[in-house]
Amino acid sequence: MSNEKVARFNKQHYVVGLKETLKALNRDQVASLIIAQDVEVHLLARVFSLINHKNIPITYFQSKHALGSYVGINVNATIVALLNEN
Repeated sequence: MSNEKVARFNKQHYVVGLKETLKALNRDQVASLIIAQDVEVHLLARVFSLINHKNIPITYFQSKHALGSYVGINVNATIVALLNEN
């Protein structure tokens, strides 16, 4: 992840996990997504179907463990949704 994206991430509200991300997507609150590279694709099928026609950028992180650590939780994280600022 680039330094610019890290700086933006630190200032932005976010939700962690598939369930919370799906809720935020249904409410049109998501500005961008960070997805761990080692997630099984079938787990993300609902996410991809919800963002199919939306212009939501996706960034990939090296692993679930690293993504969980990065957001400050002691468990693996499959996905993080950065939320709109409004």
